[in-house]
Amino acid sequence: MKFLKSQCTGTVDEEELNDGSSSKAKGGAHVDSLTPAEKRYMEQRQKIDMQKMAKTSNKSHRDRLSEFNQYLANMSEHYDIPKVGPG
Repeated sequence: MKFLKSQCTGTVDEEELNDGSSSKAKGGAHVDSLTPAEKRYMEQRQKIDMQKMAKTSNKSHRDRLSEFNQYLANMSEHYDIPKVGPG
């Protein structure tokens, strides 16, 4: 395990920043090896994820809870005796 100076001092040296950038360059090589279909899929997946996060971040916990309770109240109860025939 590599011990970084920033763990002791709380500061980041240029050497540590350069070490991090070299690992990003290795990750960039993986992106270059993707097929066009894989790249489109990754972009579309990221776009959908961002839309979902934006949609859920607009509601507070209280709003989501009240919406869920309303959903449960509108559901039919599976253990009710079905009304079949006269009587």
